[in-house]
Amino acid sequence: MRDTGPHPLAVAALTARSTAAREPLARAGDDPWTVGELARVIALQNLRPEDRGEALALLGGLHERGQVAEVHQGLHCQLAYAAGDPDTAEALLAEYRDVPEPVRAALAVDLGHASLATLLPAPKVRVTDGPGMPFDRITTGPAQRRGHERRITSIVTTWQPGPELLTSVRSLTRQTWTNHEILVVDDGSSTEFGPALRAAAGLDPRVRVIRMVAPGGPFVARNAGLDAATGDFVTFQDAAGWSHPLRLERQVAPLLADERLFSTTSAALAVTPVLVVTRPGLSTLGEPNPWSLMVRRAVALSRVGHFDPVRAGADLEYAERAHAVLGPAATMPVNGLPLALTRFGPDETVALRSYISAFRRWHTHVREGREPATRPRAFAVPRRLRGETGARAYDVVLAGDWTTAGGAGRAGIGQLRALAARRQRAALLHLDSPANLREGPRDLDPVVQDLINNGELTEVGLADDARARLVVARSAQVLQYAPDRPSGIRAQRVLIEDAVAVPAAATAAKRLFGQWPVWTPAGPDGRRLLSADTSVTVARLDLPSTLDAAQWRLDRRGPRADRPVVGRHCRGGPAEWRRLRDEVPETARLDVRLLDAAGSADRSFGRFGPPRSWLVYGPGDVSLRSFLGQIDFYLHLPPDDEPADPVPDLLTALAAGCVAVLPYRYAATFGDAAVYCTPEEVPDTVRLLHANRRALRDQSDRGAAYVRRHHTHALYAERVAHLAHPTAAQEPN
Repeated sequence: MRDTGPHPLAVAALTARSTAAREPLARAGDDPWTVGELARVIALQNLRPEDRGEALALLGGLHERGQVAEVHQGLHCQLAYAAGDPDTAEALLAEYRDVPEPVRAALAVDLGHASLATLLPAPKVRVTDGPGMPFDRITTGPAQRRGHERRITSIVTTWQPGPELLTSVRSLTRQTWTNHEILVVDDGSSTEFGPALRAAAGLDPRVRVIRMVAPGGPFVARNAGLDAATGDFVTFQDAAGWSHPLRLERQVAPLLADERLFSTTSAALAVTPVLVVTRPGLSTLGEPNPWSLMVRRAVALSRVGHFDPVRAGADLEYAERAHAVLGPAATMPVNGLPLALTRFGPDETVALRSYISAFRRWHTHVREGREPATRPRAFAVPRRLRGETGARAYDVVLAGDWTTAGGAGRAGIGQLRALAARRQRAALLHLDSPANLREGPRDLDPVVQDLINNGELTEVGLADDARARLVVARSAQVLQYAPDRPSGIRAQRVLIEDAVAVPAAATAAKRLFGQWPVWTPAGPDGRRLLSADTSVTVARLDLPSTLDAAQWRLDRRGPRADRPVVGRHCRGGPAEWRRLRDEVPETARLDVRLLDAAGSADRSFGRFGPPRSWLVYGPGDVSLRSFLGQIDFYLHLPPDDEPADPVPDLLTALAAGCVAVLPYRYAATFGDAAVYCTPEEVPDTVRLLHANRRALRDQSDRGAAYVRRHHTHALYAERVAHLAHPTAAQEPN
């Protein structure tokens, strides 16, 4: 039994935050490890009220058979405790030998076998008697104070503060580091919160309150505190958090010891207001605490700059920007026990994917010296993070996987530009293809992200308030496992570019965009397949794959070598490689070259690897353009059930001047733009054409001309603009 993790399908499901994304994992097998991974996904997603109970039941069934994998034993204990069954949690904890020590220690505190003080450094934490939540009654024993000539400024930003502000500020007044300035920056709270702010100021003479005129968000307030600070070092504090008396002293020590170091951070222990530590899925006691960042004020202002004035996520951006400017040694985490407590409630995920992708691309330019770090924001920020409200209107929204692996940008950039040339207000929406999430979330394709950052392309997010005449999903796959979170996008009509109607994708389109979809094939064979399904509506117009043919044009004056060079761009997994092995003959008369885009060739063939006569390029070994320049013939050997319509990889090869070798069933679509044969006929077909230099060049020219006539971005934009019109006809089955 495999007992390591995580399962790639579990990573994909957790990143997607979709209940539908659990299905591939549920089908992956019934071995104990896979079932435990499914339970982990259900528990951590926690998207439905019954999820935690379902996950507990799955692990309970494994427990009855003695099959709970080591990596899931801690989760089983945590779920039992969270379900309100401490007796079962205690029994499981005693039975399981492989529960991670942090999980065991947290449960020991929550089950009453240890105190919270065991999870934090001395002086010991205790909870005093009195009114209010236990979190707000935390105190510690006395600690030795330390004077120093270097001052630290702590900045606490707050809005509409309650009693928790006093808990936060009080913990700062009790720090052992005495040369300490405490700035409470109020982000435009109404006058009724004045008493709470005055109470905070009255806790210690070192506390100073700064009141902003109007709310601007926590990072606008943080920047105001940074400008007003007088300390040599500046750190930050969550208005609802609590700092151990040693936090400042321990965080400043590395900065005093090494003048080259810019900042430090420390860990925090997340607890509920009643000081419960256990949280299902959490296997550490010290989570990184972004609020704990302590920086050299002079370096921050002169070289790194201010925080991005967004509503959330700017602490992550600032830390990564510092690394871009100052290198990996810019920040040092202070190791050891947590030095703060933070409050956690129900799991909530703020959608920051677009923001992170945008700022990381800008940081690349900063790191390369092409952009100054201190200039005002030079990247795109989602409207919701800017605090903007009100609906935006678009004619067309293209929804697809815009990461490099997803490939939507290959044609999508040109299609969006072509739509703009037709005066269509167009935007892109990123939806993940689950196959590309098995190693976690990916940033957008760098070329796409640069165009978004410089304002040439517009990106919308599911949470945006947007109205669209037409939403076009580039495939059913990106909707089939779409996130379960609510969508703010509403469309007059929705198209799905696919030849296979997937009910789950149609349901997702209705949920996300408010309309049942119309299915749009790429060509006549896809239309034939869709027309056989009486439950779907098919658009009257096909939406063909497109590309910029001039971008791929290569010089083709004759054969590449003295024997035919055949090849293929391979994107799939074991099934595609097995099909190639069965259908591509091994013969010295052919030079076979393959581009393994997914890096799956070695594991697909086992320890003996691909046939020795093949030349297989791995990911990154050679560019697609260079690869296509090496080959004379492009082999397209799809499964028998795949529609005989043009696909992007095949069109790219034709545009590059490769001669396409296709099954006979493609003849009705491509005509004289390709050559046709069975797998057994491949060697003779390509050998005869290769021997006739003039015929080979003419066939290459016919293929490239076919792409230029039938697969331009302008044609795609023309058809999309027509389908976006309210009177565009649809063809019900």
